[in-house]
Amino acid sequence: MQTYLDELTAWRKAQEAELTKEGGWLSVVGLFWLNEGDNPLPPALRALGKLVRTGESVRLYTPEGERRLLRPNSTEKLTKGSVTGQILQRGKRLGIRVYDSESPARKNFTGQHWFAPEEAYRITATFHPYPQGKTLAITNVLGDTQPVPCPGYVTFPLDGKLCRLEAQGTPSGLFFNFHDLTSGKTTYPAGRFLDTEKPANGRVVLDFNRAVSPPCAFTEFATCPLPPRANYLPIALSVGEKKTH
Repeated sequence: MQTYLDELTAWRKAQEAELTKEGGWLSVVGLFWLNEGDNPLPPALRALGKLVRTGESVRLYTPEGERRLLRPNSTEKLTKGSVTGQILQRGKRLGIRVYDSESPARKNFTGQHWFAPEEAYRITATFHPYPQGKTLAITNVLGDTQPVPCPGYVTFPLDGKLCRLEAQGTPSGLFFNFHDLTSGKTTYPAGRFLDTEKPANGRVVLDFNRAVSPPCAFTEFATCPLPPRANYLPIALSVGEKKTH
């Protein structure tokens, strides 16, 4: 038991370090959508020039006459002092998300809030693959819906109920976006996220002590996906991360 608690504690510390790092979600201070044609940069970056959108392309025009193509959803950054901006694409929208390493949210953060660990909620579920493949219609907080590959689903008994969750694939395993009876009460209203390792021998470990709030719990400038209706669980999971704000 102590080994498990030590591992969970270390994992939670790593989660908080990721959240609070420079460029983490607590550094986000703005999100500005771009219109076709000329767009001023956000105030803190305005001295760098202007952005020009042409269809799905965005270019920076600097005061010196330089034209620089900026790729959406890449690691390319515009930087001035403690402020950086990155171009992102969500559906047909193109925008610039702004980060500030000196943001009040980052400087004043007092930590995530967690339920006490319950090893009984670290369970082994049965993985059911979709041999022909499947997609889930995932809608984000902006109202955009897109198909997302779904490699399969898991089933598991918990709190007297047979539960089922549809999975999304990640490079290292599976991702579950779910809602339960604590959502909007003691946990983030929209739902929570859970990552797992890849299935092995038809089994996958779901550790709900590692269920986390989405980025939208920490900034209004995130564009989080919402859980599909199939992932609304009929049980209360009073484990993992609580509401932070």
